Amino acid sequence: MSANLQTVVLVDDDLDLLEEIAENLELAGNNVETYSDPVVAKNSIEKDLNIVVISDVRMPKMDGHALLDAVREIDPDIPFIMITGHGQVAQATAAMKAGAYDFLEKPIDPNQLAAVVGRALEKRSLHLQNKKLKALLNSDQLEAQIIGNSEPAKQLRQQVATLASLEVDLIIKGETGSGKDLVARCLHENSARKPHPFVAVNCGALPANLVDSAFFGHERGAFTGADTSHIGYFEAADGGTLFLDELESMPMPFQAILLRVLETREVTRLGGAKSKKLNFRVVAAVKGELSALVAAQRLRADLMYRLNVASIELAPLKQRKPDIELLFCRFAEAAAAFHNRPMPTISDQLRRKLLAYEWPGNIRELKNTAERFVIGLPLAFANNGDGNTISATGLEEAIDAFEKQKIEEALKQTAGAIGEAASLLDIPRKKLYLRMRKYGISKHFSS
Repeated sequence: MSANLQTVVLVDDDLDLLEEIAENLELAGNNVETYSDPVVAKNSIEKDLNIVVISDVRMPKMDGHALLDAVREIDPDIPFIMITGHGQVAQATAAMKAGAYDFLEKPIDPNQLAAVVGRALEKRSLHLQNKKLKALLNSDQLEAQIIGNSEPAKQLRQQVATLASLEVDLIIKGETGSGKDLVARCLHENSARKPHPFVAVNCGALPANLVDSAFFGHERGAFTGADTSHIGYFEAADGGTLFLDELESMPMPFQAILLRVLETREVTRLGGAKSKKLNFRVVAAVKGELSALVAAQRLRADLMYRLNVASIELAPLKQRKPDIELLFCRFAEAAAAFHNRPMPTISDQLRRKLLAYEWPGNIRELKNTAERFVIGLPLAFANNGDGNTISATGLEEAIDAFEKQKIEEALKQTAGAIGEAASLLDIPRKKLYLRMRKYGISKHFSS
């Protein structure tokens, strides 16, 4: 069994049913391995396999409950789906209490089968990705620094790995919150300059009258109030990397001075007489297209050409859909650890919202949303300029709340009798059980 290929492990001693379910799963696009012998199936399962197990309850040699226990002993995070006979709700409930992910009742609905297996595979894949990330957290590997499985994330890691080893200045382009500072740090930490300083400067936060002193430093007595000597950002970055964030916010006159320093790599402190030769790499970050910034006279053309030896363009988060849930989980886990709070369960409704939202604030907004989620603050996703807001009480939640209320009313009216409540609601018992489990409703519900 491949360690990386997502696989459904199907176990049933009924060969006809085994073939039927396998065919339905394969038609839904799943890779399936079938076993009529549960002992053989158990022996094929190893820890950290990207699998989901589906098993019948009643089988010779080893029943479904024993197989569930055996699989959980091998790897408790492998989703296990139990197949039960019609009316065997007690067995299904016992399986859920023992750690089963879900159960399917015979005859099996192909659509329900595909939906349950799809969610289980997604959960398993996400668990394995998070586990891999945790193992990488204390390493310098780019997979731990630039998280994601989307094509833009993979390409970004490849670009950083290539450019980190080159002694060239470069420009990082990207929207606000897209991770320009993270990429700059990755370039530094994966280069030979790592033992030396990484100096980050927000060019937009420097008062215009202090720019010269901040970058060049000054000698004692250079101006009123200069009681001691002070090194500037250029000297501080000697041997390492100077990261200039929001370069387009730097005053145009100082951009000409910066260009001269980049050409000579020499600086003289204000009030000083001796120049000092330096060795630093410049990584600049800008918001917007370079040509548009030059046309708007926010960026000197000659400075742009000098820095743009190489460039990295960051994709906005809305173009990295496969990474959103993984990043959200990673940020939420970090926030839970920081605030010493349990990691909340991410509902299917929230997953859909995360993927549907445009994320104008990009990764920074996603990180803030994950922290709000962990500490229990309400979540609201306001789309760009359209006046619409997807809030924590949107349409789906309203429908769910209404359905939950109707089920509770029916159970109260029938004193918890499932069959009577299902008849009252005009739905099958199975569907009522599933809805009760979804909303966490006990049959002994009382107001």
